[in-house]
Amino acid sequence: MPTLPLRAALKHGALIVAANWPVVLVEFALESLFKFVLAVPVIGGALMVGVLVGDDFGTIFGQGVRNAADLIVSALFTAPAALWTFFAAVALVAVGGSVVMYVVKGGTLAVLVASERVAGELHEGPIHLETFRHAYAYDLAELIAASRRFATRSMWLALGLSASYIALGVGYVMALGAALRVSEQTTWAPAWPLLVLLSTSTGVIGVTAVNLTFDLLRVIVVTDDCRVRAACSRLRAFLVADARQVLGIFGVVGLVVTAAMAVSVVTTAGLTFVAWVPFASLIAIPLQVIAWFVRGVVFQYVGLGALSAYQTQYRRFSGTGGRSVVTPIWVQRA
Repeated sequence: MPTLPLRAALKHGALIVAANWPVVLVEFALESLFKFVLAVPVIGGALMVGVLVGDDFGTIFGQGVRNAADLIVSALFTAPAALWTFFAAVALVAVGGSVVMYVVKGGTLAVLVASERVAGELHEGPIHLETFRHAYAYDLAELIAASRRFATRSMWLALGLSASYIALGVGYVMALGAALRVSEQTTWAPAWPLLVLLSTSTGVIGVTAVNLTFDLLRVIVVTDDCRVRAACSRLRAFLVADARQVLGIFGVVGLVVTAAMAVSVVTTAGLTFVAWVPFASLIAIPLQVIAWFVRGVVFQYVGLGALSAYQTQYRRFSGTGGRSVVTPIWVQRA
């Protein structure tokens, strides 16, 4: 079965996700819970910093959790034992939380796979309510069953992703250390900004490649119901044969996410300005909550649409048209 053109694949993936809209809310809830849990060790680090340097929570968290983490790391450099305790706590929560999150995400991906197999050529026909009814495959019980089915494989993939991030982080720190030692030599001092830019660019490319590989492996594992090792060999064949389509989907989705982030930054800045206006500041918090929810849902929808587009292309490439991993549940409406 030939793969779809880029536009058709993106449209098909977007429609599959729209037909199974509860999956977007499930993923949004998972991501939000993971970020909340990840903030716990950061708050613990803030307590240690408050004890060490006397800063209060308002000062530490004044510019957000990410900046607070940077401030905590900088402050804890004077206390190596506390610093390594902070790193260990963050790593433990991040790895454990990502494993649990991706185990559940294995079930949401299985729902999209089941929907794609029964939906037909959504990108060709007119879009109407019956089209979405036919493509609707979401069912909470089936999602939980699929999460259990792929739990071990999702766990290994999540651990592999975490190990890749750690390796990239260690490599980045080592590269910056080497660049600093080189820049200390008088003749190489002007090259310091270039070395930092090169190291950072390489790190960003590495993270992007790891994320794309991870997503494609998830797609192959769930679509073919195979082991991770088998998925690696099939991924190699898929990329060799259809790299242009994969990179096309990745590029288009990357542009959409960049544009959405730009809109999000402008909206957040506008809401921050409203918060300083008398009386109007009373509606700033509800508006910020709404903006946070809409931003999160939009990003999840775009990400799942890309994942579904990859899955559509892979299934056509591999020719797997067998039974669905998740038994589709259709909602009958009068």
